[in-house]
This record gives sequence, structure tokens and C-alpha cells, in this order.
Amino acid sequence: MNKKIHILGGGPAGMALAYYANKNNVPFNLFEKSNAIGGNCRTIQHNDFLFDTGAHRFHDKNSEVTNEIKYLMGDQLFKVSSPSKIFHSGEMINFPISILDIMKKIDFQTNLKIIKENIMLQFKENIIAKNFEEFAHLTYGKTLSDLFLTNYSEKLWGDKVKNLSINISGGRLRNLNLASLIKQLVFKKKKQFQNLDGDFLYPKYGFGTIFKSIHNDLNKDDLYLESDITKLIIKDNRVNSIVINDEKKIEVSRVVSTLPLPLLIRRMNLVTPTKINQIIDSFRYRAVKLTILFLNKNRFSNNASIYFPQKEIPFTRIYEPKNRSIYMAPKNKTCIVIESPYHQGEVSNKNDLEKIKLILINNGFIKDTDILDYKIIDMPYAYPILDINTKNKIEILYDYIGEIKNLYLVGRNAEFKYLHTHDLFRKAETTINKLNIN
Repeated sequence: MNKKIHILGGGPAGMALAYYANKNNVPFNLFEKSNAIGGNCRTIQHNDFLFDTGAHRFHDKNSEVTNEIKYLMGDQLFKVSSPSKIFHSGEMINFPISILDIMKKIDFQTNLKIIKENIMLQFKENIIAKNFEEFAHLTYGKTLSDLFLTNYSEKLWGDKVKNLSINISGGRLRNLNLASLIKQLVFKKKKQFQNLDGDFLYPKYGFGTIFKSIHNDLNKDDLYLESDITKLIIKDNRVNSIVINDEKKIEVSRVVSTLPLPLLIRRMNLVTPTKINQIIDSFRYRAVKLTILFLNKNRFSNNASIYFPQKEIPFTRIYEPKNRSIYMAPKNKTCIVIESPYHQGEVSNKNDLEKIKLILINNGFIKDTDILDYKIIDMPYAYPILDINTKNKIEILYDYIGEIKNLYLVGRNAEFKYLHTHDLFRKAETTINKLNIN
């Protein structure tokens, strides 16, 4: 029997699987539909500028994974301290939220409401939030969360927060409430906040070089680019073979898929039950339009990212690559990447460019003469929308494909989980170790 592992997809999860397979001398082949690896974690060069296709950062939350990345990147990985901000009514609010900053920049009456609501929260018994709106209100209180969090989340996900799962935060709000912020102020306990946004690790020439480094260490005969998985042939509750580009059939014994779960099921040669088809059809994705402005100025800001919760502003976030690494832009120049999410399947409005420029100019961020060039990139299927029904739906799909004994799932779109890079590497290592034993 062929003991080789066949990895479907060459994004971050697929490359993490390839890394550990290669490290442990486990034979594998990886198949990627496009002509490049990295998926939505690529670093793109435009003239002398570099930028990532996402505001990616590597957080030191798993020491074993961090050591692997440090070993992989060598002297190309740096520690970065670059805080983020929330742009609100012309003010820059610290993120993570600082109680002193809020008190200085928000009016007195609003501050009283924030404090009153959070005091009342301390007397409430443990309440399990049913959706993200309840979770946000129980974390920060209604006033504070509605100022910065719920409106931003609705822009980002394209749905009311009462319909969204608490998991959309990806764990970023864990242990963050007004009580913890006061403890930070009184006892100077800042360590728990360091990994949240401001302090992180970042490669010298962009986040995508993590996956390029993996790629460079692999035997190129193990990688198949421009190889779309068009069919999985299931026989006797096993993936018997896969078909590449509707042409080449390859027999397999163990398959690890990082493909979007609905796509994976649709590609199987099975008569899918009506209930399963209904679930698949109900899943929604967010795409992201990236507008990159190349600027003739040394810095746009001093922040890694700036968040824009206001509904009237068409974008959600701006990140500046140069604040992650000075090597991402030429001397005395910089670029910014502006994210505008939209529902997958909708037409992205290319005419937003002039509106974006006008907002930035009117708010004093840039002058019209600062703009050297621009580029627009669409990122389809950037992330699945995690609504309050997603968990139950995924469990049904897992039960359905769980009958297939040699199929494993890893990755954000495969597992429908908000996973960070360290999560992907940890899951990839666990999966490869498990398959290496069996």
C-alpha cells in the first residue's frame, strides 16, 4: 500500500503540513491549484515595495512552534513592538483598550455609563453568551463594546453581531474586560497584553517568507502547482484516489485536506444527502479587496494597524508594512494596505479608490501629492463567516465525512475555525505525528 501522505492545498496549513512531513522524513505530495504557494499569506513585491496579503503577525503563544519558526527563519525573524489604534471621531484610541486612554478621549457622560455598566457586570452570575453581541456586552459592557467592537465586527463580517458566533474574535478578547484593564492600571500587569497586538515576531522581508522558506527546503518533486483537486473517489469508506485537473488520477492511502470543507464534499464522487447539500449551500464567505497606496513619505503612522469601526467609512483596517519591517519599503517612502471586506459572490466596487483617497486626505492622514502609485488585489474566500449556527452545521458535516477513514482536515477553511499561524503549525505537527505512527 502507498504510505505517502497527499496534502490538498498549498496555503499556510498545507505548507505547515509539508514542513513537518519533510522534517520527519514522511513521504508526501502537495497539490496546489494556483501557480504559487502561501494562499492568503503571501508577500508581494511592487517595484521596490513589499506588502503582505493580510495584516499578518506571528505571536509567541506556543514556545515549540515559535522555536520552529525561529529555526526556520534564522536571523530573518525580528521582534517588533508596534501598537495598533482605533480611529474614532477624529481620535486615535489605543488597542488593546487602555482605561486611561478612554477616560482622556471619551466624554465624561459616556465614561460614567461605561464605568456603571462594568460595575454592574461584576454582580452578575456567570452567563454563557449565545452570540457575539452578548459576548461583547458581557466583556466590555454595552456602551464601550458598541463604540468600538460590535460596529467594527458588523463591518468586517457583513452581518448583525447577534447572528455571529462568539468565536469570531479568535480568542483575542480572552481575559479582556474593564476589571482586567483596571488591574493593568493599578498593578502595572502588562504582560498578558503584550501578545495581543503590539508585540510580535515578523520576518525581515514579509510574512510570506515563512512559507517561501519552507518551500525552498522541500524537494520540488513533492510539490505540484497548478494542480486543482477536481474529484475525490471514495470507495469502501476511504479516499481511493484523487483526480487532478480532470485528467490525472492518483491512488492514495492517506489524505490531509486544507480545502474549504464545502468544496471538499462537493468534489467527492458521492450522492450527497439533501440535508448535507442544504448545509453546504448555507455557508457564506467574506472576500477582501486590498487597496495598496504607495506613498512618497517616510511614514503614514507609527502603528502596525489602524481600525475603522465607523459605518460611513468603507474600509475596516489599514496596515503599514514598514512598521513591521523597515525593509518593506524604500528609504523615505512607505505604503499602506487598506482592507475592504465584502460578501463572496458580490461584485467588489472598484470605484472605491477615489472615496478611500478622499477620506484619508480629509482626515489629515495624507496629501494627494503623497500618492506615487496604487494597486488593487481581490482576495476571494478570505475567511468563512462564523454565525451562531455554524458549530452545529460543522458537527453534522464532520459526522458525514467522519466515515471516511483516511481523510484528515487541517486549516481555517477546512475546520471552519479562526486559526492563527501558531495554531496551524501545532495542528499540522500533531496530524503528521499521528500519521507517522499509523
